[in-house]
Amino acid sequence: MGETLVHDLIEETHARQQSRRTALAEFRPRRVLLLGGTGLLLAVAAGGTAVQVLSTMVGTPIRIVPVGPVAHALRRAAWHDGPVLAVAGAVAVAGALLLLGLVPGRPRREPLRGTDGRLAGGVSRRDLRRVLADAALDVPGVDRARVRLRGGFRRRVVVRAATRYRNPANCADLVRQAVRARLDGFDLMRDRRVVVRLSWRDD
Repeated sequence: MGETLVHDLIEETHARQQSRRTALAEFRPRRVLLLGGTGLLLAVAAGGTAVQVLSTMVGTPIRIVPVGPVAHALRRAAWHDGPVLAVAGAVAVAGALLLLGLVPGRPRREPLRGTDGRLAGGVSRRDLRRVLADAALDVPGVDRARVRLRGGFRRRVVVRAATRYRNPANCADLVRQAVRARLDGFDLMRDRRVVVRLSWRDD
């Protein structure tokens, strides 16, 4: 009995971990256009250079770029010349774009917790913000509410709410509890702390 229980717990933990990896990989956008565009430009430049060099070695040069004027200009160029610095800057920018393309972008969906490692579920960030703002507006006295999802090391839900009351008392706590309850209903894979910033009438 005990071995079966331990085995079931291990299987459930493994399934949750697999589900987490699947969801994070599925909803993390890749910078495909950035990588593809930069790679295409570099491939065209390298391919043209290779074709010109090989055709010259064979004895039937293809003049994609006039070699004579370019070679003469390169022999006379110094490291601090404007064109040399411009080319070096372009190469540095291309390298930076390739490195940036390796970093995944911000996901447009928040992954949901699951027990099946083959399935990945998520809710769009826009819909999540709207639902949490509606939860804040359900609190009596709250007239306006705006929600932002903050990422980074400390994941937060920042709620900016306004009330018509002159003395808000525990209104901020009520908004926090309402948003927290609605957020827990989603069962997000990555938990977020709820921060409420309340403004009220002071006249």
